[in-house]
Amino acid sequence: MAGYLEKNAVIHLAVFLAFSTAAITSARAEEAHASHEVFGYDDDATGPEKWAALRKDWAICGDGKRQSPIDIGKVEPQKEKAPLAQTYKAGAATMQNRGHDFMLKWKDGNSKLTVQGKEYTLLQVHWHAPSEHTINGTRFEAEMHMVHEDPSKARAVISVLLSTKAGMPSKLLTEMGPYFKSLAGKEKGEEEVKQPVDPSTWIDKTSGYYRYDGSLTTPPCTEGVIWTIMSKIADASKEQIDLFKTVTTRVEPNARPAQKLNDRIVRYYEV
Repeated sequence: MAGYLEKNAVIHLAVFLAFSTAAITSARAEEAHASHEVFGYDDDATGPEKWAALRKDWAICGDGKRQSPIDIGKVEPQKEKAPLAQTYKAGAATMQNRGHDFMLKWKDGNSKLTVQGKEYTLLQVHWHAPSEHTINGTRFEAEMHMVHEDPSKARAVISVLLSTKAGMPSKLLTEMGPYFKSLAGKEKGEEEVKQPVDPSTWIDKTSGYYRYDGSLTTPPCTEGVIWTIMSKIADASKEQIDLFKTVTTRVEPNARPAQKLNDRIVRYYEV
């Protein structure tokens, strides 16, 4: 009898742990997506000025001192040349509609970026229209964020600003165009990208870059993010930029206003 009761107790414990783990995993998945469901960009109750009040763990969106994006004005040129240390490779990926943006996410960790001696893995790329970062007050038509993460979950983001001024289409956006169109207005929709996606050519290797310490530009606005903004502006057509705005059936911008620089230094590196 004792053996039977002990066996039953073990079974019940295993079932309890399984359900608990599933519940925690589900809660974390919902929490990860919640930020794209409860905040917005309009000047209303869920707009950028109100993000800090929407959830307790988003308070830093309002009182943080190292927030992103920023306007890049005064910079401190660095004496040494410092090409970006990246080893990007093609990999399988999916395109997702997250409600406020389209996100291209890799399934593996083939692509690496080394910043200040630490190695980060390229996880995903997403787009903002108009741009979030500005240069001397100039805002561009769009901005691409390449989000990297190290084993401790610290993040490093490479930003590429996009302009329609030259009227030249982007090869990358031409390739991704069919997925933007297929997922237009389909919040939480996801599609497999048919071919491996190679980001190795997405960054102009002749471009200098700005670097500063900042934060995520969406809630929870976590600080400690190393930002690298390429100084050469990339080309895109107006039609391609317009595709970003189809993420929802109600067209809206998805760019957070510039935040105070405070005592931070923006450094400029030549390559």
